[in-house]
Amino acid sequence: MSWPESAIILALWGACALVLLHHCKQLRAQRGAMASHLNLNDILLIIGATLLGAVIEYLIPLLSPVYWAALAVYGTLVWLDALLFIQYRIEINRQSIMWFFTGSKGLAKGLPFLFSGLAKYRPAIAVLPLWWALSVAMGSGLGSGLLLSMLIAALTLVAMTPAMRLPLRVLFVMPLVVALAYLLNLWSLPVSPSALAVVAISAASVVLILALLRVLFVSQHPFLTAPSLLPNIVADDSFDAQAPLDWHSAHRDFVTPVVNQKAPSPFHGRCQGANIILITLESLGAYIPPYTQDAARSRLAERFQSHRWLSRQHFCLCPNTTVSTNQMYTGAYSNNPYNKDDSLFPGGEPQHLSVLKQAGYKTLFLDSADIALYDYHKLLSRIGFDRVWGTDDLPGDPKRADYRLWDMVEPIADAVGDGPFFLHVINDQTHMPYQVVDAERFSRHKGDSQKALYLNAVEEVDYILDVFLTKLGERLDLSDTLLVFTGDHGESFGEYGYRFHSNSVIPAQMQVPFMLRHPALDNRELTHSCHFDLFPTFFDLLGLDWQHDAIGASLGHDDRPFKYFFHSATLKGNSPANFGFLDNGELLWMDRLFNQINLLQQSGQVSKVAQSEKAYQRSLLFHMLKARGIVA
Repeated sequence: MSWPESAIILALWGACALVLLHHCKQLRAQRGAMASHLNLNDILLIIGATLLGAVIEYLIPLLSPVYWAALAVYGTLVWLDALLFIQYRIEINRQSIMWFFTGSKGLAKGLPFLFSGLAKYRPAIAVLPLWWALSVAMGSGLGSGLLLSMLIAALTLVAMTPAMRLPLRVLFVMPLVVALAYLLNLWSLPVSPSALAVVAISAASVVLILALLRVLFVSQHPFLTAPSLLPNIVADDSFDAQAPLDWHSAHRDFVTPVVNQKAPSPFHGRCQGANIILITLESLGAYIPPYTQDAARSRLAERFQSHRWLSRQHFCLCPNTTVSTNQMYTGAYSNNPYNKDDSLFPGGEPQHLSVLKQAGYKTLFLDSADIALYDYHKLLSRIGFDRVWGTDDLPGDPKRADYRLWDMVEPIADAVGDGPFFLHVINDQTHMPYQVVDAERFSRHKGDSQKALYLNAVEEVDYILDVFLTKLGERLDLSDTLLVFTGDHGESFGEYGYRFHSNSVIPAQMQVPFMLRHPALDNRELTHSCHFDLFPTFFDLLGLDWQHDAIGASLGHDDRPFKYFFHSATLKGNSPANFGFLDNGELLWMDRLFNQINLLQQSGQVSKVAQSEKAYQRSLLFHMLKARGIVA
């Protein structure tokens, strides 16, 4: 192959790479990504990759297949980044790769929804095969035949894209048409190879001049100023901020989390010796009465009509089952605590259960989900339950899903023994992608939306757990039992652009129901509470002393400050992608995916933080993260 043909093929690869990147950015734009068009940084990076490929091809031809295969892998990550962003607002980078692929089955539940994002922007379906086809052709030296057929496919892809601006169409389509015609000898070009070289050098010079002008002059044009997404995959992207000389008085006492709030309340020992059954319904946001009247019905909630404590605003601190569970049992902030050795931010040592065990309690954990996902079983082992059951331990047909919890009544009754017990029950069907087994009976919420399916699943699981408690009550004396009903975290369905959970600190993901009842208690309504308060409340009501450090206070106290720090489980660089500080109903919310910091009111109104306050607010949030061990 002559050098003009080689040069043109390299140029074609660079042009097609930019086209494919454009489609990835258009896919991202379906979820509001601000950088939705190609910019100067994108072009410079693709030119650099193309030139490096040419150098390798000329100087070290044996490495050429490895280089182009590496670019194909990189292109795959760029494509996956767009899919993850549109579905979960997760960005691919070194940290999120470590998190997202932890555990052999980590993607099992998310895969059906991961690729559903392609329905919103169909041209992106062709991006992945084209990445690989182009790179294989370049690495194998197949040249004009195979490569050009793939370039025709790339041209078709461009033609399918009405979203591409006219200048971009001209920029990519015309050179491709001319180059294809030259290589296929459809006509004899009236230019010499030298003239082609001049054109190529001139085009490259224009790009380099633009890059130089950007350095010399200040410009606000997005083409010149927008960052490229390409380096995100390997960039550190660390979040940092300097501490101010002094914190505002309203913040000073909460930059560092408050621990060791162990003072007994007026209810100390009121439920001494009682059993505890803790139900955390998977992904249950505030979608049941009395939090809302137009969502899911709850038979479980009807058990809490008397002798109950009800919190009007109860929060998880991280909308992720694993992290929420870890923080509940350790009384410390954490992130991705799959096990002590591998975790990025494992939090504190889980010592809450040891207090119950020393008081003679048998501690049991029952989950109808797969506890091998994300190495959840390692966390449960750390926590120290006497007995743990996951989906593989439940008898019966797995297709019965959460109905198999009924089959566990006898094993649990046998495991309890004669003393008091603590039982934590979690289900699976209300986890995305949501499952309704008896679709004929549980179909009150009509339509094919995800929220309708979710609410039907909530009503089915609520029924299952209600029957489970009835059956357990037939085998064990539950008259002296502290029954607790909450959610591990909430679930969102498009609020502020977020769906599902784990990825944001918006109210839909952070607020969950909370009800507690015991015959020795009177009805009482709490203004606010959080998962950190669960075990301090248990210890207080049981009259148990505890010595270890932990965040949280007994809900028997009325003077607890209405201040909570939230963070997502998804990461960006060295920090969560979302985090915020709730202060008396106003959430100072940072979304690092868009590098935005806002104030979110209880009414749902979002307002921008004043420019003069941004440095202070960023610093406040950073040092709250640092004081809680969520960033190093």
